[in-house]
Amino acid sequence: MATNIATEFQNLIQDEEGATALEYGLLAALIAAVIIGAVTTLGNVVGTTFNNIAASMSAATGS
Repeated sequence: MATNIATEFQNLIQDEEGATALEYGLLAALIAAVIIGAVTTLGNVVGTTFNNIAASMSAATGS
């Protein structure tokens, strides 16, 4: 029984399949965080630009 547990534990340590899946999950989370940050920043810049254009058009037409 003890030998069986030791053998299973040794197999678990040598199994790299779970570590690879974890690494892919962490990589996907990091990429998602970078994309969310970039889109948020870009969205704020674009929104500010359109607001400035709308304000300039309103001032030019006298509205």
